[in-house]
Amino acid sequence: MLAITGAAGVATAELSTPPGTPIIETLGEPTSGTFTGTGTLDLGPVPAGANGIAVTVTCLTAGSFTFGEFGTKVCAEGDVSTTSWGTVPLGLDQQRTVTIETTADASWSISAGYTKTIETEWGVNEAGQTFGAPKGDQNPDLTPAYALNCKRGYLSAAEVDALFDENMTMEEVKEYINGVNRYDRYLNVYDSDGVTVIGQALVPGTDSEPITINCP
Repeated sequence: MLAITGAAGVATAELSTPPGTPIIETLGEPTSGTFTGTGTLDLGPVPAGANGIAVTVTCLTAGSFTFGEFGTKVCAEGDVSTTSWGTVPLGLDQQRTVTIETTADASWSISAGYTKTIETEWGVNEAGQTFGAPKGDQNPDLTPAYALNCKRGYLSAAEVDALFDENMTMEEVKEYINGVNRYDRYLNVYDSDGVTVIGQALVPGTDSEPITINCP
């Protein structure tokens, strides 16, 4: 199920393995532990090639649980749930230990293990366009997206940029950014060749209700 909201709310698709998607290998068995209050889990010696740590924390009582610069999970009373920080970089301050900060009476459990992230390259079609998953602030010419018909393909970065009409005045651009006079627009969703149209994606206007695509 996919919800689409806002002018920048084109539904992005998590294709099974779009080119450029990092490959994450698990190195060894994860280490686990249960703590009350702030605690530190020792993962043991860092294996060769490791460049990340996969961290999953489960709150056992209400409280706020902070994993350094990677964020805070807040659990309400009776809310026993799990959060995954995914794979975080293996920094110099995290050589073999993971610390979760919380209040003295808050209980939690953790599972964490070393990982190795291997970067992959974008695909290149016959027209010379790159396609695949974005890498940080870098985007290929074609990025993964869902069409309204639930088909998964790619949006053209050039066509996304063209949503801002070259003939718009600066005042009109500001109004558009701020949600004034914004109307529904549609973008083609292409196959990886950048030519074959497999569907369309909606960029909702100001007065449009959020829509949900029930995709398998």
